[in-house]
Amino acid sequence: MRFGIVKSCANNEGAESKKKPASTSGDPLGREHYHKIEEALGYKFTNLDWLERALTHRSIPGMGTRSDYERLEFIGDAVIDLAVSHLLLDAHRDAREGELSKMRAALVNAASLAEIGRKLELSRYIKLSRGELANGGAERPSILEDVVEALMGAIYREAGYETAFKCIESLFGELVATVMPTDPKTDLQEALHSTGSEAPVYMLECVEGPEHAPTFISVVNVDGQIVGRGSGPTKKASQQAAAAEALKRLAGFDHLDRVFMGDQPASVMVTAAVNAENSS
Repeated sequence: MRFGIVKSCANNEGAESKKKPASTSGDPLGREHYHKIEEALGYKFTNLDWLERALTHRSIPGMGTRSDYERLEFIGDAVIDLAVSHLLLDAHRDAREGELSKMRAALVNAASLAEIGRKLELSRYIKLSRGELANGGAERPSILEDVVEALMGAIYREAGYETAFKCIESLFGELVATVMPTDPKTDLQEALHSTGSEAPVYMLECVEGPEHAPTFISVVNVDGQIVGRGSGPTKKASQQAAAAEALKRLAGFDHLDRVFMGDQPASVMVTAAVNAENSS
Protein backbone atom coordinates (compact mmCIF):
# COMPACT_ATOMS: atom_id res chain seq x y z
CA MET A 1 0.00 0.00 0.00
CA ARG A 2 1.29 3.44 -0.92
CA PHE A 3 -0.24 5.30 2.09
CA GLY A 4 -1.32 8.27 -0.05
CA ILE A 5 1.76 9.36 -1.95
CA VAL A 6 2.31 13.11 -1.87
CA LYS A 7 4.69 13.21 -4.82
CA SER A 8 7.53 11.36 -6.45
CA CYS A 9 11.02 12.18 -5.24
CA ALA A 10 13.15 14.30 -7.53
CA ASN A 11 15.78 11.65 -8.09
CA ASN A 12 13.06 9.20 -9.00
CA GLU A 13 11.36 11.21 -11.72
CA GLY A 14 13.59 10.21 -14.61
CA ALA A 15 13.43 7.33 -17.00
CA GLU A 16 14.56 4.94 -14.29
CA SER A 17 11.41 5.59 -12.29
CA LYS A 18 9.25 4.70 -15.30
CA LYS A 19 10.62 1.21 -15.50
CA LYS A 20 8.39 -1.51 -14.16
CA PRO A 21 9.73 -3.56 -11.27
CA ALA A 22 11.52 -6.68 -12.29
CA SER A 23 9.11 -9.58 -12.13
CA THR A 24 9.82 -12.62 -10.06
CA SER A 25 10.66 -15.40 -12.47
CA GLY A 26 8.96 -18.75 -12.18
CA ASP A 27 6.19 -20.06 -9.96
CA PRO A 28 6.54 -20.20 -6.18
CA LEU A 29 8.08 -23.32 -4.72
CA GLY A 30 5.53 -25.98 -3.79
CA ARG A 31 4.96 -28.43 -0.96
CA GLU A 32 7.94 -30.56 -1.84
CA HIS A 33 10.13 -27.64 -0.74
CA TYR A 34 8.23 -26.66 2.40
CA HIS A 35 10.62 -28.69 4.56
CA LYS A 36 13.12 -25.85 4.16
CA ILE A 37 10.75 -23.41 5.85
CA GLU A 38 10.04 -25.97 8.56
CA GLU A 39 13.76 -26.39 9.20
CA ALA A 40 14.24 -22.62 9.47
CA LEU A 41 11.29 -22.34 11.86
CA GLY A 42 12.27 -25.39 13.89
CA TYR A 43 8.76 -26.81 13.53
CA LYS A 44 7.35 -29.57 11.32
CA PHE A 45 3.69 -29.23 10.41
CA THR A 46 1.48 -32.27 10.86
CA ASN A 47 -0.90 -30.85 8.26
CA LEU A 48 0.82 -28.92 5.46
CA ASP A 49 -2.50 -27.24 4.63
CA TRP A 50 -1.80 -24.82 7.49
CA LEU A 51 1.57 -23.90 6.01
CA GLU A 52 0.21 -23.57 2.49
CA ARG A 53 -2.59 -21.32 3.68
CA ALA A 54 -0.09 -19.11 5.54
CA LEU A 55 1.76 -18.64 2.24
CA THR A 56 -1.32 -17.85 0.13
CA HIS A 57 -2.12 -14.22 -0.69
CA ARG A 58 -5.72 -13.07 -1.05
CA SER A 59 -5.13 -12.49 -4.78
CA ILE A 60 -5.30 -16.28 -5.26
CA PRO A 61 -8.97 -17.26 -5.77
CA GLY A 62 -10.39 -19.67 -3.18
CA MET A 63 -12.64 -22.65 -3.75
CA GLY A 64 -15.74 -21.32 -2.04
CA THR A 65 -14.00 -20.79 1.30
CA ARG A 66 -11.37 -18.38 2.64
CA SER A 67 -8.06 -20.04 1.77
CA ASP A 68 -5.70 -17.07 2.06
CA TYR A 69 -3.54 -16.04 5.01
CA GLU A 70 -5.53 -13.06 6.31
CA ARG A 71 -7.29 -14.85 9.19
CA LEU A 72 -4.04 -16.55 10.23
CA GLU A 73 -2.30 -13.16 10.05
CA PHE A 74 -4.92 -11.75 12.43
CA ILE A 75 -4.26 -14.32 15.16
CA GLY A 76 -0.52 -14.48 14.43
CA ASP A 77 -0.16 -10.76 15.09
CA ALA A 78 -1.60 -11.25 18.58
CA VAL A 79 0.53 -14.35 19.25
CA ILE A 80 3.73 -12.51 18.32
CA ASP A 81 2.84 -9.56 20.55
CA LEU A 82 2.13 -11.88 23.48
CA ALA A 83 5.25 -14.00 22.98
CA VAL A 84 7.58 -11.00 22.63
CA SER A 85 5.98 -9.40 25.70
CA HIS A 86 6.64 -12.64 27.58
CA LEU A 87 10.27 -12.71 26.40
CA LEU A 88 10.83 -9.06 27.35
CA LEU A 89 9.42 -9.58 30.84
CA ASP A 90 11.90 -12.39 31.43
CA ALA A 91 14.88 -10.60 29.87
CA HIS A 92 14.34 -7.16 31.45
CA ARG A 93 13.10 -7.79 34.97
CA ASP A 94 13.61 -4.21 36.16
CA ALA A 95 11.99 -2.48 33.19
CA ARG A 96 8.79 -0.52 33.70
CA GLU A 97 5.65 -0.89 31.61
CA GLY A 98 6.46 2.12 29.43
CA GLU A 99 9.97 0.86 28.72
CA LEU A 100 8.67 -2.61 27.89
CA SER A 101 6.14 -1.13 25.48
CA LYS A 102 8.85 0.81 23.70
CA MET A 103 11.09 -2.24 23.46
CA ARG A 104 8.25 -4.31 22.03
CA ALA A 105 7.51 -1.60 19.48
CA ALA A 106 11.17 -1.61 18.47
CA LEU A 107 11.12 -5.39 18.00
CA VAL A 108 7.66 -5.97 16.54
CA ASN A 109 7.09 -3.66 13.61
CA ALA A 110 6.68 -3.88 9.86
CA ALA A 111 10.39 -3.44 9.12
CA SER A 112 11.61 -6.08 11.58
CA LEU A 113 9.00 -8.66 10.57
CA ALA A 114 9.74 -8.10 6.88
CA GLU A 115 13.44 -8.64 7.62
CA ILE A 116 12.61 -11.94 9.30
CA GLY A 117 10.64 -12.85 6.18
CA ARG A 118 13.69 -12.14 4.02
CA LYS A 119 15.93 -14.27 6.22
CA LEU A 120 13.45 -17.13 5.90
CA GLU A 121 13.44 -16.54 2.11
CA LEU A 122 9.65 -16.53 2.13
CA SER A 123 9.43 -14.71 -1.21
CA ARG A 124 10.33 -18.01 -2.91
CA TYR A 125 7.19 -19.67 -1.54
CA ILE A 126 4.43 -17.02 -1.40
CA LYS A 127 1.50 -17.82 -3.68
CA LEU A 128 0.37 -14.71 -5.55
CA SER A 129 -1.72 -13.91 -8.59
CA ARG A 130 0.17 -13.39 -11.84
CA GLY A 131 -0.39 -9.65 -11.54
CA GLU A 132 0.97 -9.45 -8.01
CA LEU A 133 3.87 -11.71 -8.93
CA ALA A 134 4.78 -9.59 -11.96
CA ASN A 135 4.78 -6.46 -9.78
CA GLY A 136 7.24 -7.98 -7.33
CA GLY A 137 4.69 -8.59 -4.60
CA ALA A 138 6.64 -11.48 -3.13
CA GLU A 139 9.38 -9.03 -2.12
CA ARG A 140 7.03 -6.33 -0.82
CA PRO A 141 7.76 -5.62 2.87
CA SER A 142 4.07 -5.47 3.80
CA ILE A 143 3.43 -8.92 2.31
CA LEU A 144 6.51 -10.43 3.95
CA GLU A 145 5.35 -9.00 7.28
CA ASP A 146 1.87 -10.47 6.80
CA VAL A 147 3.23 -13.92 5.95
CA VAL A 148 5.49 -14.02 9.02
CA GLU A 149 2.45 -13.24 11.18
CA ALA A 150 0.39 -15.84 9.30
CA LEU A 151 3.07 -18.50 9.85
CA MET A 152 2.99 -17.90 13.59
CA GLY A 153 -0.80 -18.02 13.44
CA ALA A 154 -0.65 -21.34 11.59
CA ILE A 155 1.72 -22.85 14.16
CA TYR A 156 -0.50 -21.58 16.97
CA ARG A 157 -3.63 -23.05 15.41
CA GLU A 158 -2.04 -26.45 14.86
CA ALA A 159 0.20 -26.86 17.90
CA GLY A 160 -0.75 -24.22 20.47
CA TYR A 161 0.90 -21.27 22.14
CA GLU A 162 3.93 -22.99 23.68
CA THR A 163 5.13 -24.28 20.30
CA ALA A 164 4.53 -20.91 18.64
CA PHE A 165 6.36 -19.23 21.52
CA LYS A 166 9.47 -21.38 20.94
CA CYS A 167 9.50 -20.45 17.24
CA ILE A 168 9.15 -16.75 18.01
CA GLU A 169 11.89 -16.97 20.62
CA SER A 170 14.17 -18.52 18.00
CA LEU A 171 13.33 -15.91 15.35
CA PHE A 172 13.98 -12.89 17.58
CA GLY A 173 17.06 -14.45 19.15
CA GLU A 174 19.40 -12.12 21.02
CA LEU A 175 17.48 -9.02 19.92
CA VAL A 176 15.21 -9.40 22.93
CA ALA A 177 18.17 -9.13 25.30
CA THR A 178 19.87 -6.24 23.52
CA VAL A 179 16.92 -4.04 22.52
CA MET A 180 16.85 -0.63 24.19
CA PRO A 181 13.68 1.14 25.42
CA THR A 182 13.77 3.88 22.82
CA ASP A 183 10.95 5.16 20.64
CA PRO A 184 11.88 8.40 18.84
CA LYS A 185 8.28 9.41 18.08
CA THR A 186 7.22 8.97 21.69
CA ASP A 187 10.35 10.65 23.02
CA LEU A 188 9.88 13.69 20.78
CA GLN A 189 6.21 14.02 21.67
CA GLU A 190 6.98 13.75 25.39
CA ALA A 191 9.70 16.42 25.11
CA LEU A 192 7.29 18.79 23.37
CA HIS A 193 4.38 18.00 25.69
CA SER A 194 6.46 18.59 28.83
CA THR A 195 6.90 22.23 27.85
CA GLY A 196 3.37 22.84 26.60
CA SER A 197 4.26 22.77 22.92
CA GLU A 198 2.02 21.48 20.18
CA ALA A 199 2.38 17.83 19.20
CA PRO A 200 4.61 17.11 16.19
CA VAL A 201 2.91 16.56 12.85
CA TYR A 202 4.21 13.90 10.46
CA MET A 203 3.78 14.15 6.70
CA LEU A 204 4.68 11.77 3.91
CA GLU A 205 6.91 13.75 1.56
CA CYS A 206 7.43 11.19 -1.18
CA VAL A 207 8.09 7.56 -2.04
CA GLU A 208 11.20 6.38 -3.84
CA GLY A 209 12.02 3.12 -5.52
CA PRO A 210 10.02 0.41 -7.27
CA GLU A 211 6.49 -0.61 -6.34
CA HIS A 212 7.60 -3.88 -4.77
CA ALA A 213 10.33 -2.33 -2.58
CA PRO A 214 9.46 1.31 -1.86
CA THR A 215 11.37 3.70 0.38
CA PHE A 216 9.16 6.16 2.24
CA ILE A 217 10.39 9.69 3.00
CA SER A 218 8.60 11.49 5.84
CA VAL A 219 9.10 14.82 7.57
CA VAL A 220 8.14 15.98 11.06
CA ASN A 221 6.74 19.47 11.43
CA VAL A 222 6.89 21.47 14.67
CA ASP A 223 5.16 24.85 14.85
CA GLY A 224 5.08 25.17 11.06
CA GLN A 225 8.69 24.21 10.41
CA ILE A 226 10.21 20.97 9.25
CA VAL A 227 12.64 19.86 11.95
CA GLY A 228 13.40 16.31 10.86
CA ARG A 229 13.39 14.12 7.78
CA GLY A 230 13.75 10.36 7.63
CA SER A 231 13.43 7.38 5.32
CA GLY A 232 12.48 3.74 5.77
CA PRO A 233 10.86 0.70 4.14
CA THR A 234 7.51 1.60 5.71
CA LYS A 235 5.70 4.84 6.48
CA LYS A 236 6.05 4.18 10.22
CA ALA A 237 9.78 3.52 9.95
CA SER A 238 10.32 6.78 8.04
CA GLN A 239 8.44 8.70 10.73
CA GLN A 240 10.60 7.15 13.43
CA ALA A 241 13.72 8.18 11.51
CA ALA A 242 12.39 11.74 11.12
CA ALA A 243 11.68 11.96 14.86
CA ALA A 244 15.15 10.63 15.63
CA GLU A 245 16.71 13.38 13.50
CA ALA A 246 14.63 16.03 15.28
CA LEU A 247 15.72 14.66 18.67
CA LYS A 248 19.35 14.65 17.57
CA ARG A 249 19.13 18.32 16.64
CA LEU A 250 17.40 19.09 19.93
CA ALA A 251 20.03 17.21 21.93
CA GLY A 252 22.80 19.13 20.20
CA PHE A 253 21.43 22.50 21.27
CA ASP A 254 23.57 24.41 23.79
CA HIS A 255 20.78 24.92 26.31
CA LEU A 256 18.98 21.59 26.26
CA ASP A 257 18.16 21.89 29.96
CA ARG A 258 15.75 24.73 29.15
CA VAL A 259 13.57 22.32 27.21
CA PHE A 260 12.92 20.26 30.27
CA MET A 261 12.98 23.15 32.78
CA GLY A 262 10.26 24.94 30.87
CA ASP A 263 12.03 28.23 30.08
CA GLN A 264 11.20 27.87 26.39
CA PRO A 265 8.93 25.53 24.43
CA ALA A 266 10.77 22.55 23.00
CA SER A 267 9.52 23.49 19.55
CA VAL A 268 11.33 26.83 19.81
CA MET A 269 14.52 25.04 20.75
CA VAL A 270 14.24 22.61 17.84
CA THR A 271 13.53 25.47 15.44
CA ALA A 272 16.50 27.42 16.78
CA ALA A 273 18.71 24.38 16.35
CA VAL A 274 17.59 23.96 12.75
CA ASN A 275 18.13 27.64 11.97
CA ALA A 276 21.61 27.50 13.50
CA GLU A 277 22.41 24.42 11.48
CA ASN A 278 21.16 25.99 8.24
CA SER A 279 23.16 29.17 8.77
CA SER A 280 26.44 27.40 9.53
